Amino acid sequence: MITEVKVGTEELSAPPFFFGIGSCFVSNLDSYLNDWGYGYQFNPLGTSFNPISIAKQLRWIFCNEELSPAFNHQGIFHQLDAANKWQDESETLLQEAIGKSRNEVLQYLNQPGKQLVLVISLGTAHAWFKENQLVNNCHKLPGQFFERRLLSKEEIVAEWKATLSQLPENLKIVFTVSPVRYTRIGLQENFLGKSILRTAIEELLVSPHAVYFPSFEIINDELRDYSFFESNGTHPNSKAIEVVMKRFKTFLHL
Repeated sequence: MITEVKVGTEELSAPPFFFGIGSCFVSNLDSYLNDWGYGYQFNPLGTSFNPISIAKQLRWIFCNEELSPAFNHQGIFHQLDAANKWQDESETLLQEAIGKSRNEVLQYLNQPGKQLVLVISLGTAHAWFKENQLVNNCHKLPGQFFERRLLSKEEIVAEWKATLSQLPENLKIVFTVSPVRYTRIGLQENFLGKSILRTAIEELLVSPHAVYFPSFEIINDELRDYSFFESNGTHPNSKAIEVVMKRFKTFLHL
């Protein structure tokens, strides 16, 4: 017998458009939201997994907070607050490309009369640090530069409360936890990281603008079968994604 995860529904105050940031869930939304006729952009700095980096990227977008200085390794400048593609032999060209990406997002976000739905998909509470500075992505640089640490619920909550207080008040914020299993760090470590994310999000739902969508629970409890995963056993397959997206559509009355 399948036990269906209760999702509930949320009301939107105006015609919606969407912006996603974080892990793979937000990229999966792309084709579905387009098919449903809604505007959507996501991850201007690439896929991100740890909650601190995702919060920092939101402040970069909405508050013009500067990213960390680019790291020069063997003549290539790397923006470690962004995904692997954000590197260049020219620091100037790298900064210009990043600035252009932000301007394009701001243009998209300027849609008077509509309600922005911000979808935030957190991937893992495990994060990588370079000289005690958290990075979003290691850019395939030598492993000796980095060390992994498990973020605590308290530091995640503190970072996000500070970030949410700086975002526009007319947002509808949808948090979710990525159902992708990060098996490279081990299954026990994977689920430990997911549990920290879930308990942190619960403390953030005191905001009247924030809600939780249970994509993690739908995949791992309701569907709980490897027939809903790709052959690697870590990523949900198209059949599972379709189930989750249909529930997301009902969740927001789209």
